[in-house]
Amino acid sequence: MLPDGKAFLQGKDFMLHSTVTRKGQTTIPGKIRKALGIKPGDRLEYEIDGDRATIRVHPGMRSLKGVLASNKGKSMSFTQIRERAAAARKREAQR
Repeated sequence: MLPDGKAFLQGKDFMLHSTVTRKGQTTIPGKIRKALGIKPGDRLEYEIDGDRATIRVHPGMRSLKGVLASNKGKSMSFTQIRERAAAARKREAQR
């Protein structure tokens, strides 16, 4: 299931593959990049669980989207910006 609630390749019973180079690099298949919204320059997080790895896009700057918007046109203090950024990171970590 994707973050937006849509099933990825629903009803398909196959796995996409890629090859690892000598340098440890691989290409993420296009269908996976599209499904996860991975863009050039995105940072990825890897979580190991036994013989499986989970890959997700690191929230980084994405978690700050909309955080710096002003409140009804009024400017925000640096403290308010830091507090909203921390709250956005916390919300993202809970997902």
